[in-house]
Amino acid sequence: MRSFIRILLLLATLAPACYHAQNKEAQQLVDEQLASKLFQKQDFEQAKEIYLQLYNKKGQTHHFNQYVECLLRLGDYDTAEKTLNSFLRKNPSYWKAKVDLLYAYRCDGKKKKAEQQFDDILNKLPDNQNSVNNITNMLRSRMLNDEALAVLDKAATTNADGYPYYLEKATVYHSMLNFEEAFKYYFLELEARPDQYASIKNKLQSLLLYDVNKSVSDQLRMALLKKNQEQPDNTEIARLLVWLSLQEEDYDIALAQCKSLDRKFNDQDAQIDNIAHICLDNGQYDLAKDAFDYLLKKGKINPFYGDALIGSIKTENLRCKADNVTDRHVFERLSKKIDNAYPDVGSKEYPDLVEIHADLLAYHLGQPQQAVNLLQEAIETTGNKIQQCRLKLKLADVYLYTDEVWEATLLYSQIDKAMKEEPLGHEARFRNAQLRYFIGEFAWAQTQLNVLKAATSKLIANDAMSLSLIIGDNLEADASGQELARLAQADYKIYQHKEEQALPILDSVCANGNDISKPHALYRIAEIKERNHDYVLADTLYLQIVAEFPDSYMADDALMRAALLEHQQLKNKEAAKQHYEQLIDQYPTSLYMAQAKKNYRKL
Repeated sequence: MRSFIRILLLLATLAPACYHAQNKEAQQLVDEQLASKLFQKQDFEQAKEIYLQLYNKKGQTHHFNQYVECLLRLGDYDTAEKTLNSFLRKNPSYWKAKVDLLYAYRCDGKKKKAEQQFDDILNKLPDNQNSVNNITNMLRSRMLNDEALAVLDKAATTNADGYPYYLEKATVYHSMLNFEEAFKYYFLELEARPDQYASIKNKLQSLLLYDVNKSVSDQLRMALLKKNQEQPDNTEIARLLVWLSLQEEDYDIALAQCKSLDRKFNDQDAQIDNIAHICLDNGQYDLAKDAFDYLLKKGKINPFYGDALIGSIKTENLRCKADNVTDRHVFERLSKKIDNAYPDVGSKEYPDLVEIHADLLAYHLGQPQQAVNLLQEAIETTGNKIQQCRLKLKLADVYLYTDEVWEATLLYSQIDKAMKEEPLGHEARFRNAQLRYFIGEFAWAQTQLNVLKAATSKLIANDAMSLSLIIGDNLEADASGQELARLAQADYKIYQHKEEQALPILDSVCANGNDISKPHALYRIAEIKERNHDYVLADTLYLQIVAEFPDSYMADDALMRAALLEHQQLKNKEAAKQHYEQLIDQYPTSLYMAQAKKNYRKL
């Protein structure tokens, strides 16, 4: 019983003390939160008093650091210096206080004391990589970058393990925007530690993200080219040059470097194949052909042989389309090349080859039935659902080309149903809507196009939007649909490569049509003239649309086509520049804005 009473008395004695301790801790937390809020509001005068009280009570370095920071922000360098010197006498190894004291002397204009303080930092520098990096970061946080570099230089010459601190120096120079020196040390790090390739590439990539005027990428390109000349056997530098060249669309440099690397190590087939396809997608047909042919020369044992063979044929076909080739002998030679290629391609590449071949047979060699037979056979033998639908899409196109409209619409519908939420399904639905437009079923076409305007495929959405505007605007201007019917008839003739039959219809629209149908007809005539190499007349017609119908939805498109003609075919760079400028200034929401800006910068 007496023991129990003693325990009760002890608890009664301790309770006030515990309550007082808890209350004290709660008050400290409130003071810390108040000081933090005052500091964030830049009320450093009040914040410093609270931080000083907290430090005197608890002795925590965090409170001391914040107190010193307030003094420095207030410009009270004398108090900061006295406080830091007093603290360092008791804590001589606290590096943050040493750096803060150096900073205070610098800000206070006490050059000699600052030099003495920095000498003390250098002389007492620890032989430990993590400690050196921490000190460097402290100096950098105070914008003492030159001092940070001096610390790294000293550490590199005195440390026991011989660590050179190249990457750390590059980072400091990077933050100083001294890119020439940053690149120098990034390259030295890469030379010393090739395994850091991915890390350094990522650092350079992040640097280029903020390169608004391309000045940094130009410096990096020159630095890489110079280093590559000095050290032609440095694989990592060559790989970086390939990477940067692809970033900057310098495909010729990228391909040359890849081929050079491949001759030394025979390990660049995948990258060369990748560059070839990038060139193909960007209309760089000479470079694409060069890359594919390089892979083909390695023989059939090369795992990329089949892809290169298809790529080479694709390149020739697309070049013919881009150059508006009409010489039948060119297509006959390409068709024969495809016939010879069939035994050398695998099941994966076979449908691609069939698509190209069917295209040649139907549209350029006047053999649509042979194209149909080829596609039907391929569809029956292909097990892959996506490839089968692609072949069906091509077959439907050929049927539409030969006026077998209902066979075409049946196939388009099948593909749409099988690939409903896929880009291929959207493509089939668009072509089906286009077919209905051709044959005058405008309401049906418009319904499908309205759905497609929200398609995930940007290209399909844009095409759907354009055709929807043609139908909607023309019907609004002419409810009878007669003007629209003539446009649709002309568009169908163009689709069937019967341009000589389309031109009289389009001329009639230009002569008698309204302000909605006329720009569309002019645009189609300009396209025909461009395909037939009458570039001057095509340019004139495109610019006529811009001049007479500046508010037409086709005006920005016509202006871009005119600029491209002047740039690429007519070699009138001044006119091209003016029209790129006009597009950028007058049509800021145009889909061609990004391309116009890019082309303008090149000019």
